Amino acid sequence: MTTTEADDLRTMRVHDVAQVVDLQRAFLDGSIVTELGSDFLTAFHVAALAHPATRAFVAMDEGVVAGFAVVSTDVAAFNAHVKPRVLLPLVRALMSPRGARLGVGIVRSLFEAEPEPHVPAELLLLVVDGRMRRRGIGQRLVASLEETFAREGISRYRVAVRSHLMVARAFYLALGFEPEQELIVLGHPMTYLTKRVGG
Repeated sequence: MTTTEADDLRTMRVHDVAQVVDLQRAFLDGSIVTELGSDFLTAFHVAALAHPATRAFVAMDEGVVAGFAVVSTDVAAFNAHVKPRVLLPLVRALMSPRGARLGVGIVRSLFEAEPEPHVPAELLLLVVDGRMRRRGIGQRLVASLEETFAREGISRYRVAVRSHLMVARAFYLALGFEPEQELIVLGHPMTYLTKRVGG
């Protein structure tokens, strides 16, 4: 990796998924979903890219994915599309040696509250290579998704961050997100933040 910012930012494609999964597993801290493993994450990203409400971007550095963002303009429809398509890899992951521990959190999630009020647009994932942080890649990814939202008439969106991840929360606050609420998700506190596009 170079010491400069990523040299290209473009729409994510299916052939990027392997690198995206590797990046997510290496650098997304505090995520039970990430712990479900490569097969689950591959199925998730492939299903996500197939949904019309998905907007996904990758930041490239010398041909390597240095960061990525996945957003949905209709998170309820997105979830309805993705969940059945990841069911088989989810079951396989839960049958693995670490699956019992992960399964407790997944089962808990069936009874956990959803954030209210409903906000259709949501930043689902934002991951930057830890060796490339503090170089503006995350900011550029957020700016790209907000440009897309503005073109599509989307004025507000939400992001969820594990409450104990202070650096991630500070990143979003610095970009103009406002804390909204905290809920228990997969058995652990999750902070929700919202932002008005162009505001």
